[in-house]
Amino acid sequence: MLPRQTEEDIRFFGGMDYLPLFCSLTDGVRGRRIVSYGGSARAPEVSGCTLERFDTRTRTNWHYECANAFLDAALGAG
Repeated sequence: MLPRQTEEDIRFFGGMDYLPLFCSLTDGVRGRRIVSYGGSARAPEVSGCTLERFDTRTRTNWHYECANAFLDAALGAG
């Protein structure tokens, strides 16, 4: 339940099967929607979002590694 007036970034760390749901749930929010992707050579096709490539050799469950790297950097541990 995101307030539509939020101007904070909203990040997506997940498998591409969940990307349409993320886009639907966050459609219309004011903040930037940032989609991290990795584990695939191709960037996802999604409009209205900023794409960020996460370099990894992991092909399955790479998004856990990506989320941990993001948290480490945000907390100054990375």
